[in-house]
Amino acid sequence: MNLEKYLESKRKIVEKALGSYIPTPKQKPQILSQALRYAVLGGGKRLRPILAIAASEQVNGKTQRVLPAACAIELLHTFSLIHDDFPCIDNDDLRRGKPTLHRIYGEGMAVLAGDALMALAFQLLTQTGNLQVISEVAQAIGRQGMIGGQIADLEAEGKKIKLNELEFIHRNKTAALIKAAIRT
Repeated sequence: MNLEKYLESKRKIVEKALGSYIPTPKQKPQILSQALRYAVLGGGKRLRPILAIAASEQVNGKTQRVLPAACAIELLHTFSLIHDDFPCIDNDDLRRGKPTLHRIYGEGMAVLAGDALMALAFQLLTQTGNLQVISEVAQAIGRQGMIGGQIADLEAEGKKIKLNELEFIHRNKTAALIKAAIRT
């Protein structure tokens, strides 16, 4: 199987699983359920969950067994994108060619949707039964990971920065969660 076919086959598996983890649009509170579906099911490459699946396959793991953790990581990635788009951070109006969540549902709902995704992600991570996995993912998104990288990115905005500062931003804001996906 070539790489494109592999990625597409795994992306479909991830999409189906994500759709099953996110509340249906009619589940209460309906507005939150709708916002979550808009944010999570609005497209994307699904690189992080596919990397988790691929790494699992390399050690003879089963896709269905790693799927909750793989999807949890995608939910955390989506949570970070929601927050990244806020006016107080990057002030983006579009994400993947569509209006950002806060532009459709308002900033308050977008904050709560991000929070709900983080909670759901950790709920899914508990299905691994592995505290080390939960700890590593928490570290990957925390102050020494994704959030720390985002802070460094905010502090660097509009400034000329050194290469090591740029590397810190990329290593933490982006690479930390990718590394956690593979280690999961």
